[in-house]
Amino acid sequence: MKYLYKYTPELILVIYVMIFLGFKSPEQSWDRVINSDGKGYYAYLPAIFIYHDLQFKFVEQYEAQYYPPNRSVFKEFRNDAGTAKVDKYFPGLAIVWLPFFLFGHALAWLEVFPMDGYSLPYQYSIALSALLFLWMGARWLLKLLKKFGADDRIASFITLAVTLGTNLIFFTIVEPSMTHVYSFALITGFAYTTFNMFHNYQPKWFVRSLLLFILVFLIRPTNGIILFLFPFIAGSREVFSATFRRVLSDKATWIRGLIQALILLSVPLVLWHLQTGNWIVYTYGDEKLNFLHPHMLSILFSYNRGWFVFTPIAFVSVFGLAGLFRQNRFRFYWLLAFLAVFVYVASSWWVWYYASKCGQRVFIDIYAVVAILLLFLYLGFHKSIWKKLLSATVILLIALNLLQFYQHSQWIFPPYNLTGAMYWDSFFSLHRKAKVYLPEEGITSSKSFVNDMESGKGKEWMNQATRNNYVFHQGHWSSMVDKNIPYSLGLETGLDSLYSTGNRIIRIKAWVYAPRDASQPTLVVDYQSEGKSKSYNQFILDKFVTVKKWTPLEVAFYVPRDMPANSTVKIYFFNPSPFYKLFTDDLQIDFLSLKDEPDYRKIEGILLPEQVR
Repeated sequence: MKYLYKYTPELILVIYVMIFLGFKSPEQSWDRVINSDGKGYYAYLPAIFIYHDLQFKFVEQYEAQYYPPNRSVFKEFRNDAGTAKVDKYFPGLAIVWLPFFLFGHALAWLEVFPMDGYSLPYQYSIALSALLFLWMGARWLLKLLKKFGADDRIASFITLAVTLGTNLIFFTIVEPSMTHVYSFALITGFAYTTFNMFHNYQPKWFVRSLLLFILVFLIRPTNGIILFLFPFIAGSREVFSATFRRVLSDKATWIRGLIQALILLSVPLVLWHLQTGNWIVYTYGDEKLNFLHPHMLSILFSYNRGWFVFTPIAFVSVFGLAGLFRQNRFRFYWLLAFLAVFVYVASSWWVWYYASKCGQRVFIDIYAVVAILLLFLYLGFHKSIWKKLLSATVILLIALNLLQFYQHSQWIFPPYNLTGAMYWDSFFSLHRKAKVYLPEEGITSSKSFVNDMESGKGKEWMNQATRNNYVFHQGHWSSMVDKNIPYSLGLETGLDSLYSTGNRIIRIKAWVYAPRDASQPTLVVDYQSEGKSKSYNQFILDKFVTVKKWTPLEVAFYVPRDMPANSTVKIYFFNPSPFYKLFTDDLQIDFLSLKDEPDYRKIEGILLPEQVR
């Protein structure tokens, strides 16, 4: 077992590699490694080494070549700075990625891939960097826990808990070009080298701590808050003061460290000057910290990505403060101050939930603190029964986290702002649901059409010949679409008399049954004028329909605002496959008028219309 404890980080790395191979598909345009914010962090490297263009005019080129044509994963990171453009993200991650970028560049040359910075060798090189930093972070964490008094078994178990029981796994596997796995590793390394600086002083520990801190700062400047950890790691006022006096007296060491730090700190200044002509630039535009309006409770407890809701191991770890209080009050007060400041600053960002897709991502950076608190929780128990109960709880929470990782990676949890209803609808599900969550207070009027397929309902209902009594959800009839008639029973009606405002949506509810995997059927909403299609909209069903089981669907579409008068809409299911059938039943179509206000004109989860032709 000691051998296993020693190589826990390597075991974790193997698990992560296996999960990466099972869940990530960088060859798919919608699942690239370099994605989301990562496009901005990474762009410095191809801009400097390939395109020689710090105005980033090559963005449209790589977007068209490597990412979905509908721009569903497009990320704009270029902000205006006078007459020039500036990358809004700090270049710290580009510095970290430089050797991996060069490795990808060499691979592209050797394997005859385009040497453009975005072909597959570059994508996999960045994935490799995330996995290696995950391993480094786990290795440093194991050593750090032992410094704080953990034996091999507890240190190994807590390292497993942090790496498998938190959303660190999502942001290493699914979104590896985000900053968080790198910040986790570097901050954990900073805590480890700082501990050595305070308790086993050698000049190298000061230099390494300073360089790690500068890298942490250049990746996410707000993480400079980790300076508050200095007294906590020192453990006492006497050790803290004595170490800094020793550093200041060792002029050769701090001068050497300062020179290296200044070289790193000059990188963003030089880049800003090259991009804009100015040495100092605020690159985030209108995105700011609002210290007068923090959302401290929401960032911790909200269903919309609240840290404790989606990462309950972090909530359990907080009780370790009690053990820390009993053991060392100096450390307790400084760690409590650090956590309070970190939560306050993080929750003051203009979008406090950080558009996370798997819990609250900003806290991943300080998971070394979560690990230390878990350790003090263990050390606070003197009876083995309580330690066993804690271990059982942690194991259950690891299992829950792995389930939620699967749910988030498969988009079972909606990718947009969550409510309590959305959370509990998705909590135990293993399949994506097509469901719309509308703010009822925003609906001003509605008109509904319902067809249970049991009998003819009027001339506005199309394709009545598809009614059959082979398979049905309720009653004795459904609509069957196959190669003979690929268009289901559907509705055709005029739009003008159905709405009371210009902000209009169509919500479709139905039950769908597929005898076998259905990869081609779609729900179609076709807006027409004078018999010609003006805006053809589809919702692809294959990810939402369970084979051999009646599945509920609920989908909503915005109506184009610029449709001509007397326009009509056709709503139906389309199955072009010559091989399998699709059945629909209990169709309800709601024409809803919403308040014509900004909050209701682009509700997440409601599909925007295709451009009117």
